[in-house]
Amino acid sequence: MLAIRVLALACCALAGQAQAALRAEEAPDQVRLNDGTELRGLILQNTSDTVVLETRSGEARIPKEYIRRIDDAPNGEAVFADLVDKDNLPSWRSIVHDMRTYDGITSFEQIPPTAIDKGLLRNIPYLSFKVNKRAELNVYGDPDKPVAVEYGVYGAMRATESQRRMFRQYIAGHMGSKEQISALYSLSPERRDARAGRLNFRLILPDDADGFGGTWMVVYRSDRIEGARLNDGKYAKLTRPFKNVNNPDGSLRSDRAVENRTWLESLTGEEPELRGFYRDANGTFHVLTDES
Repeated sequence: MLAIRVLALACCALAGQAQAALRAEEAPDQVRLNDGTELRGLILQNTSDTVVLETRSGEARIPKEYIRRIDDAPNGEAVFADLVDKDNLPSWRSIVHDMRTYDGITSFEQIPPTAIDKGLLRNIPYLSFKVNKRAELNVYGDPDKPVAVEYGVYGAMRATESQRRMFRQYIAGHMGSKEQISALYSLSPERRDARAGRLNFRLILPDDADGFGGTWMVVYRSDRIEGARLNDGKYAKLTRPFKNVNNPDGSLRSDRAVENRTWLESLTGEEPELRGFYRDANGTFHVLTDES
């Protein structure tokens, strides 16, 4: 794990690393077939036996048996080559890729991380993504070797079991053992903490000091989390106040959209061409642009 000083420098580029995958170009995904053919487009669906790829010439349904490799960005970094040890969390790239191919996700957008000044995740830099209007997915620490992954829901939906179930089902796909999956599913208002191997699991409720009005499920490495914390000064440069990004109910402030996009760009010096994804009323998948 990086020392705090090095981590602070690396985290200045966190937004840039995420934007590099999310901006990329019109065709951010590449599917390499067994015969050497390379197809570019946007992956709309990835099942156990088929990949659905939207290309300029139309939608292609490709059986997995014909696929050698799937890359999720033009720089050639392969999602499916990102193998994870059972006691480690997956990289941000694997997490983001799976989120955008998960059927329960209707919108997904990178946002500025908001300051967390208390609790388990205090002063740990992170990548933040708004999911389905009032939910958030957060990846903490070194984005390639996260110390924690968190999913939370604000507002009227914050305490629904269906939302907790969606995250359990999603994150369970990244767990390396039955014991870890069991620990994840054991979380409830009556049992707020669990552990399996080196992974810890925690449920944070809206009225907790570090709940900030939302219900959060966190998977983390307790042996690495302290080493990821920054001092207040360094952390402040990598986060924004909650009220500058979100409304009280957890939805994004539309009146601050340009300001927040500019803030993200200021960390990297680049303007993202592709910031996220959404599905329209007919369930068709689209990239998120300024005109969306």
